[in-house]
Amino acid sequence: MNSVNNKYDALIMSYFDGQCSADEAFELLSWVAESEDNRLYFKSLKDEHEVWSLTDFAMPELDEVDVEAALDAVNAKIDALEENADSNMVQMPWLRRNYKYVSGVAAALVVALFIGFLVKNPFNSTVTYAYNGQNESAYVLPDGTSIDFNSEGVISYPKSFAKDVRSANFEGTAYFDVAKDETRPFVLHCGNMDVEVLGTTFLLNADKEAERYTVDLYTGKVMMTAFDEKGNTLSQVEVNPGERGVWNATESELKMMTYSEVKEDELQTNHVLVFDNEQLSKIVEALEYIYKVEINLSDACASKKLTARFSDDESIDDVLETIALVSEVTVTKEGDIYQIR
Repeated sequence: MNSVNNKYDALIMSYFDGQCSADEAFELLSWVAESEDNRLYFKSLKDEHEVWSLTDFAMPELDEVDVEAALDAVNAKIDALEENADSNMVQMPWLRRNYKYVSGVAAALVVALFIGFLVKNPFNSTVTYAYNGQNESAYVLPDGTSIDFNSEGVISYPKSFAKDVRSANFEGTAYFDVAKDETRPFVLHCGNMDVEVLGTTFLLNADKEAERYTVDLYTGKVMMTAFDEKGNTLSQVEVNPGERGVWNATESELKMMTYSEVKEDELQTNHVLVFDNEQLSKIVEALEYIYKVEINLSDACASKKLTARFSDDESIDDVLETIALVSEVTVTKEGDIYQIR
């Protein structure tokens, strides 16, 4: 171990531990790019660093390290070496005569190796926000995506999203309004299930202890993907507005539910049917599916809206009577067919 390398030992170890500043990272990058010996020495120390692959550390952002400036510094030193060689009028072999060119290529390769390494082990630190019911429920991600937690939950994401995808880990229940970016899909990782969107609004229920994860889509389009324990894709479903995507972790089943099926599911699981400022046309569609009846709705009443809550022990006649009273419509029955005017 020579004295020059000795000088960089502390800096290299500081770099491995995620403690060096942007200026120190710049200095180290310049030194590594200078020669193959430096690169090999750096690699040997990295290999000796036993916990290298297990360390989760915060490093300066890549854009804080001026790679061009680092290469300029390297080339300046190369120029100085060439000037010294020219003054001594010593004939050099091809490698020596093209030292700057070869060193420039080597430096570019070293930088490429560094960038490749950064892709696998980014300097980006991870940001985690946890909503516990006491702090602020509204939260905004770096890309402008807004989150409104409905209950306790946690989201973890890189300080700066990648150029090709915006990904985050999530558990809990929250309403998402995803910032539109057609070049970078937004992906939420929830255990063995992913939700991928481009720009949309949806309610995600992904409580860690729940048997089912659900996505209720309001606008846009999402793709839900389920994986097995080895990361292999099991199935995918596309969810459109008004539909619900359901991942049943217990049965390893992923499916899409229509509006009517969602309402029937709520009736069966929650023992209550809830309509929140819903159009009467949608309500009638759900009632027909749930109660297995036929209801004719006049066009004049289709756009009327209703907010109501019905328990599962109410008959279709009870429900329609309430709708007639609240929405100021007339409900009659002709044979087995209900008429709403």
